[in-house]
Amino acid sequence: MKTEATSDSAPRAVVLLSGGLDSATVAAWLKERGYRVHALSIDYGQRHAAELRAASKVAEAIGVEEHLVQSLDLRPIGGSALTADIPVPKAKNPLAPVAADIPVTYVPARNTLFLALALGFAEARGAHDLGIGVNALDYSGYPDCRPEFIEAFEGLANLATREGVEGRPFRLHAPLQELGKLEILQLACELGAPIDETLSCYDPIPRDAEDGIVGGGVRACGHCDSCRLRIRAEAELRAWNPCELPVEIEADVPASLVHAVRHRNLRADQPFESAVYAEIDDLPSTKHWVARIEGEIVGCATLLEDEAHGVGCRVRGMAVDEALRGQHIGVPLLRACMDEAAARGTGIWCNARTAAVRFYARSGFRRTGDEFEMPDIGPHYALVWPGPRTPEHAGSTQA
Repeated sequence: MKTEATSDSAPRAVVLLSGGLDSATVAAWLKERGYRVHALSIDYGQRHAAELRAASKVAEAIGVEEHLVQSLDLRPIGGSALTADIPVPKAKNPLAPVAADIPVTYVPARNTLFLALALGFAEARGAHDLGIGVNALDYSGYPDCRPEFIEAFEGLANLATREGVEGRPFRLHAPLQELGKLEILQLACELGAPIDETLSCYDPIPRDAEDGIVGGGVRACGHCDSCRLRIRAEAELRAWNPCELPVEIEADVPASLVHAVRHRNLRADQPFESAVYAEIDDLPSTKHWVARIEGEIVGCATLLEDEAHGVGCRVRGMAVDEALRGQHIGVPLLRACMDEAAARGTGIWCNARTAAVRFYARSGFRRTGDEFEMPDIGPHYALVWPGPRTPEHAGSTQA
């Protein structure tokens, strides 16, 4: 994730950065809104200490102002599978649901303690905004992830600090509060959060122990609650297809069919040949699809071999007829491209209009770099889908 330099006059915010998907998404969310972000990670004696290395990578990728790692050893207190010699609950099936009761991975008063440190950090840095990646839906039953807790702590922050009592109140941002894990993953993609640097696991497995790689970091276990929430979300993301119209996707069509759709939807005001045709359209490695409704062609997409952004394929000239936009017809077209790229063992990149970023993000494409202008078309972002990950590696990173 690349970010533009934030103005020195911009407001500051402190985010609790664990190294997981949720906190990385909140950090990117604050950065997107123009905050100068200070990250706070807590070394509390957790068994998944590899998340601190992941947090460092996330902080660097997002471009925070400062990353402070604070020690607060909770092992003497115990009471949790994350800080004591208690087994982490796991399920054999990575897609098994997470129990609704409060699990043994709950760390007593953890978010209260962490937010208190973040509050002190914020007041010392002149920041009046704090961010935390809790949510009340996919949260493993933790009581300190509920909206009531967030509201109460914000009230406490403004009673217990000099800034608060002198009329400079703190705000506690929990933008993921009402989102499920799938929606969080989609938002992370939309923001260009460094997803692959995050670690979502309560009990990571050392790679050197299993793979014979000395100092090779860790991989997610794939079976704890945290892993299963993320694996399920990534599976749902791959299966996401909201189109309810009777759309048929036709593969391996000639380039001439997609050219007509491209021209009328993308560059109708330009000469046909120069607007839609490229020599690469006719290469054997280039593949075209059209979408039909009752036999009529209403959309198209093209996948071509073009290495950039660490992947080997590119989507070009994807278009849907104006009268049918907003009906998600583009989703099965994009999925056809993704399936083909996956079969070739690679991911996809594309240049998408700024207004289309959310559409691509919901299928797992991640924004990379800053907004740029394409002549005669308008503002764009480069987006990347890195390719599929198997369930055993979903939600993990080498940290």
